[in-house]
Amino acid sequence: MPYQLGNVMTLADLASRHGGTDNKVLPIVEMLSKMSPLLQDMSWQEGNLPTGHVFPVRAGLPGVHWRRINQGVKPTKSTVTQVTETCGMLEAVSEIDEMLVKLASDPAQFRLTESVSFLESMTQEFESVVWYGNGQIKPEMITGFSPRFSMLTGPVKRQIIDAGGTGPNLASIWLIVWNSMTTFGIYPKGTKQGLQHHPSQVIDLIDENGGTFRGYRDRFQWNVGLCLRDPRYVVRIANIDVDKLPTYGTAGDQAANLMSLMNIATNRIQNIGIGKAVWYMNRTLREAWENQMLKSYHIQHTKETATGKWEEAYKMIPIRVSDALLDTEEKVV
Repeated sequence: MPYQLGNVMTLADLASRHGGTDNKVLPIVEMLSKMSPLLQDMSWQEGNLPTGHVFPVRAGLPGVHWRRINQGVKPTKSTVTQVTETCGMLEAVSEIDEMLVKLASDPAQFRLTESVSFLESMTQEFESVVWYGNGQIKPEMITGFSPRFSMLTGPVKRQIIDAGGTGPNLASIWLIVWNSMTTFGIYPKGTKQGLQHHPSQVIDLIDENGGTFRGYRDRFQWNVGLCLRDPRYVVRIANIDVDKLPTYGTAGDQAANLMSLMNIATNRIQNIGIGKAVWYMNRTLREAWENQMLKSYHIQHTKETATGKWEEAYKMIPIRVSDALLDTEEKVV
């Protein structure tokens, strides 16, 4: 698929294009998107490696010169480095006794209910790893955003805003612009996108004591990665002291001014209109943001054209609640 400016291919878009004739793919993708705000927004792309995705990053611009008549210019070139993002394999196996399925009033619905719990668990794990996973510590895991934006010094320091909190209960707000040229999810070359469900027919299963019984085994597989192609399109507002947020607007106000910090964040993005910009915060910060807006300004709403649903936004950028974002983050220094 050729790149187009502003192109954002979500998991649902990919499923519609490549899995439209498979009646199993679309329902699973729809369920995943409802379970995770990230999956509603993330742009996705097939990697160019069986294990992930390699891409060039321009480390230096080519030299340019002013010249005179009859005076030549020496050729120059930009300097480029190669970066490789790897995919991880997230899997789960469900086993159900055949008799339980037979006793259910609706066997198909019973198996679906069991599957949904596994899908939700895997989605929560994926979302948690997108924020906090560290492939340097656990090589089988992908590296999420927090380890990449974890220091107030270094190459991405401009993309981290220090809210000044020092207590034990700290949280972050993220502004991410999803796009196939900024940051996006990846799946290995030659594989299917999204979480795959492989149900079995009735087979022999083994219990914890070595006994056998007849039942069903469902395997769930998700080969997935995260590609940060251009860090200028991600901003982390870090070190928000959760314990001080209720003091906003009082005589002893020590709360972080969330709207002011979010305003700064929008100006740290290189080009806010290049893709799909979204705010992410947990429920504690969402409640505090609403309270600050109600006290000082008003809550802004925008209509999501795809669903017709009204949602809260700041600077017309939608705000998503991610329950995987913690109130107990380590201080970013």
